[in-house]
Amino acid sequence: MLVYKAPTKDFLFILNDLLKVQELKGVDGFENLTPEFCQEILYPAARFHEEVLFPVGIAGDRRGAHLVDGKVLTPPGYKEAWKQYCASGWLQLSMPEELGGAGLPSIMASMIGEMRITTAHSLAMYGSFCLSAARMLNSLAPEWIRTHVVPNLATGNWTATMCLTESHCGTDLKQIRTTAVAQPDGSYAIHGSKIFISGGDHDLTDNIIHLVLAKIPDAEGKVGSRLDDVNVFMVSRHKIDVQTGELLEKNACHVSSIEHKMGIEGSATCVLNFDGAQAWHIGSTSGGVKRNSMLPMFLMMNYARLSTALSGVGYAEISAQNALFYAKERRSGKTPIFPSGDQSIADPIINHPDIRRNIMAAQSFAEGGRATALRVAVWQAQAESGKISAEERQRLKDMVDLFTPVMKAYFTDKGFDCASDCLQVFGGHGYTKDYGIEQVVRNARIGKIYEGANGIQAIDLLRRKLPDNDWRAFEYFFQTIQTFIGQYCVSGQADQGLLGRFVAAVTLLQNTVEEIRQESQQGAGVLPHLAVAYDLLHAFGIIVVAWNWLEVHQLLQEKANAVELTPFENRKVILACFWVEYELPLVHALCQRIQQGIPSVLKLPPEGLDVE
Repeated sequence: MLVYKAPTKDFLFILNDLLKVQELKGVDGFENLTPEFCQEILYPAARFHEEVLFPVGIAGDRRGAHLVDGKVLTPPGYKEAWKQYCASGWLQLSMPEELGGAGLPSIMASMIGEMRITTAHSLAMYGSFCLSAARMLNSLAPEWIRTHVVPNLATGNWTATMCLTESHCGTDLKQIRTTAVAQPDGSYAIHGSKIFISGGDHDLTDNIIHLVLAKIPDAEGKVGSRLDDVNVFMVSRHKIDVQTGELLEKNACHVSSIEHKMGIEGSATCVLNFDGAQAWHIGSTSGGVKRNSMLPMFLMMNYARLSTALSGVGYAEISAQNALFYAKERRSGKTPIFPSGDQSIADPIINHPDIRRNIMAAQSFAEGGRATALRVAVWQAQAESGKISAEERQRLKDMVDLFTPVMKAYFTDKGFDCASDCLQVFGGHGYTKDYGIEQVVRNARIGKIYEGANGIQAIDLLRRKLPDNDWRAFEYFFQTIQTFIGQYCVSGQADQGLLGRFVAAVTLLQNTVEEIRQESQQGAGVLPHLAVAYDLLHAFGIIVVAWNWLEVHQLLQEKANAVELTPFENRKVILACFWVEYELPLVHALCQRIQQGIPSVLKLPPEGLDVE
């Protein structure tokens, strides 16, 4: 049986000690995040997720969602848990007050989001787009939608989906065939089919808002083949009276099937058919020229990618907790390194270095990744609403844009790897259903696919995020790292061994990217490096987490000069060292592979890979 303890102590350490959120300037609400206030939020939230959502989530994945008579029935307990979750205010924590939320900085929602995904990922998927859809529609939709739809999404009375993928195309959205035909009343009629729609149908709420990608045919009925031809439309499961907001008859969209998946079985992943469904354009069109065509979806996707990144952190956390619990109880072999000191014929397996390595790898990623994600949440708040200079706003926005594909891909890769390595701690028991860790592994795997598969994120980093604006984000990133190194050196608390390894890895990565930059500016572009884009993204991810761990190490070394560190803090110091010693050396191998390339990838044409 799985166990879960919300990492509230780590949340509070990151908020109060590392990021010092209460002292941050320029964003309304940070000054209210006192240690006492944060405890008042996080402690009840932790209890709710541990005691309510966690049992419901485990049972729900065992029962699964079912399609009965054209309607999706969610697992027992889901509907009640969703209502309780929304009534408790956890969903609206960081929504603006004018939309009915508590108006707290988004960093608070990030912590709640990690707990929600970790304890009940399948249930969380049904409401995963409520807040991002509400924010987007409140910014870009017509007034009647802002009045009648947004409040229902913000409170969880309704849920939302993103309808992108079609059976013949995934990430390449310019290939979509779904069309939107203008109607006399200003609406559109949507025709087409979408697949892999999380929460596309369910019984949790009275209505679902679908944000659908479609193309508008021209006067001759033809549709374009460019990404610019793709627009975003709102389709409500039930038609809505634009004057009163009342739900009317069922719209012409229905679920034809649900997928039978490797994991998160409680989440209904639907095939949705739109047979002339009434839809409303989101964005603006003028004189037949489409503007902001994909902007609404991009706004939602950025929030979704950061949320998906947190799923990797959560799965590493719960995997480490359960592996540690098992390793303390299970006995096998004797070890002279950490002898138990008793007369038994076998020591607890936690005493064996290889077992400790697996568990510490998961712990060091979970806590280092969490600190990184919460730091980015601060940057995001400052970039969006901070009272800061235009230059600083641009710097933070570029940093968030750069970190988004890195975190989404690297964090979900590591979350799955940590879950798999922790299953190994259980030996054969891990492969059975008795301990539940096999379900964690299967659930964690989806993060590598969600919101743009991780290979696409790597390509996005190489082809867009780094070269955009004359490589400005690249320069900001390394300037920020160098500033930290300078501050660390003069603090008097620098561990020269850790710092030396970090500086060497940072310098190597910086030089590697600079070589790519110079080659691209000489006319080669970044195309020769596409085969190693994944390595580049992973090198960035390792460096980013190492940076956060070194800040933690510096902070606690300074504290150790004045007072004795607690066991929790001592453990942090050791985990910081572990990340630098165990993970950071991989940057050297990755950069070597990036620099030399993988020429063999290009030597065989596609048909040459077939076995005769």
